[in-house]
Amino acid sequence: MKKFLVLILLSLFMLTGCDSEPVQVKNANGDSLTYLFFKDKYKEDKYYFEFLDRNIAKNDNTKIIMARDNDKYYYQISGSTDMIIIQKNGFKYTLDPRMVTYFKESAVTVEDYSLGILPRDMNELKTRGYETGKEEILDQKLRYERYNYDVYTSTYYFKGNDLIYVKEVTPLKTVVMKYNDYETKVKDSLFKIPKKYMEMTY
Repeated sequence: MKKFLVLILLSLFMLTGCDSEPVQVKNANGDSLTYLFFKDKYKEDKYYFEFLDRNIAKNDNTKIIMARDNDKYYYQISGSTDMIIIQKNGFKYTLDPRMVTYFKESAVTVEDYSLGILPRDMNELKTRGYETGKEEILDQKLRYERYNYDVYTSTYYFKGNDLIYVKEVTPLKTVVMKYNDYETKVKDSLFKIPKKYMEMTY
């Protein structure tokens, strides 16, 4: 009986240990947690997502919004720092909500703040290989899926099927965000400069 119990405990230990070991999935088939989470919430050219900053403290309430409507982009950080960036029609508008002012400048190329956080291409993601396992992040041991690209790595952390954190790693920085919310519709008003804002020139 004791030998039988020891075998059961040993088997459970081995299963738990194996669950934490990284596994390389070379060819996905639309069954990754990342793909399943984003497939009904996200389109590359039209999206609205909210995250909470986790780069300084695990309970930081600083909110980050990333949105896009075709060739119009929106990025907002609201917390210890308040800033809104709107990019459209070849211009970049940087808004200061505290000073109620904005600065306008020409922008030949778009600066996409969602790079490394949101998927680039859902069709490509559907079959892209990734690494999965369990690891600790912000005092939680969570299932992860890690995707390696040329200049960055994106890791998505899940509790069950729910996305909890996203981590982007580049040679210059590491960014951690907590998933907060999304909206299926992107309001056109998001990309308009409020009339109360005063343009600043230098």
